[in-house]
Amino acid sequence: MRRICSVLACLSMLSGCGAPGPSAPAPAVAAPAFPDQWYSFAEASEAGPYTAVNIYEKEHQLSGRLVLNDGHALALRPTPPNPGDDFAFIVPALGVSFAATRRPGGDLEGRWINAAGEVASVTLKPDASAPRDANPFAILPDGRRMHMLCEGLGVPVVLLDYGAGGTMKKDWGELAGKIAAKAGTRVCAYDRAGRGLSDPAAMPRDAAAVAADIDAMLTAAAVPPPYVLVGHSLGSYHVRQYANTYADKVAGLVLVDPSGDGQFERFDDVIPKMREMQEAMRKAQDELDCLGKLSAKPVPPDDPFAQQCGGNDPVALAATRSEVDEMPGASTRQLKASRRPYGPMPLIVLTRTDYETGMPPEFTAEDRQAMRLVWESMHAEMAALSNKSQQRFVAGAGHYIQRDAPEAVIQAVADVVAAARDMAR
Repeated sequence: MRRICSVLACLSMLSGCGAPGPSAPAPAVAAPAFPDQWYSFAEASEAGPYTAVNIYEKEHQLSGRLVLNDGHALALRPTPPNPGDDFAFIVPALGVSFAATRRPGGDLEGRWINAAGEVASVTLKPDASAPRDANPFAILPDGRRMHMLCEGLGVPVVLLDYGAGGTMKKDWGELAGKIAAKAGTRVCAYDRAGRGLSDPAAMPRDAAAVAADIDAMLTAAAVPPPYVLVGHSLGSYHVRQYANTYADKVAGLVLVDPSGDGQFERFDDVIPKMREMQEAMRKAQDELDCLGKLSAKPVPPDDPFAQQCGGNDPVALAATRSEVDEMPGASTRQLKASRRPYGPMPLIVLTRTDYETGMPPEFTAEDRQAMRLVWESMHAEMAALSNKSQQRFVAGAGHYIQRDAPEAVIQAVADVVAAARDMAR
């Protein structure tokens, strides 16, 4: 079977699927049962490659991270505990699980269970001096932590957002540093809620919710405007919603093979099989029960089941599903309602030219041509929002232009930064 969520991420550039859900009410605020606490391993033999564990509860969500000896950290994802346990986590990056009971005095007596089912007993002791990881977080007003990495110095600050199913590391990698060097400015990449080390957030995850997170994150991290926003694929929904809502903070946009408003209906008109493909894909997802099974029992990232699901992190998969589900409904309505002309704001739209790579195997040559015409038309409409814009066709690049032709992205961002500086003089 094809990797269901990978196909979902691919098709998110074509359309969304499913109906948007109602907005979740804000949870009541109460004192956390697990306030922010660092723990160290009682015995060095128990620690192995691990240095410390951080566990905390914010807005009734238990979260945490496992710190490795090299200073890197891995996200802990909560899972329902067994009777007698106070909490349980899975560590998707390792394919292991961890459950523990809190004893008088604060010690945690727990069990690490590896992918083979082997159990190792561990004791974690509260340790205010436990070695921290070096990951920078912006703490939002609701207590959630957002993971953000910045490189370089200068203004305007560039913010990078990725598409459906992406991550900061996978989609931008070393590109942030290269952009910072070329443009001579500060460049920040981040992980959206529920991805990487960023805490999950309430569902649904529509464009307005993500844009609000971006603003809260930049404010909490004391990263001042103006910003040049870069959005790939579905990420264009977020950065355009931000530019529409926080107009006075945005100096320019770079849209990297962006998803377009109303694309669900447009593709449905010219590629009728699209709806059937999406319905079949959703049925296959439901039959696999990726979220339920991965939450109950972790598997390693390279496990065949994880490959079928498009990943082994149930929190990230749930966030991706919500973002894609909201595309044709709430997110598109929000973009259309907030749409405004950008006037002389610098804007560059990068458009793919390869419509073979990464396309569903069911697509015929006629389907791919129809997709190309709709795709290019939507990109032209986005470029028309600014009277200082360009639509650049990137030779030989597929949907992931930042991977296929990274220099095109680096140059586009540098050009928009330079134009924004000229306007500010």
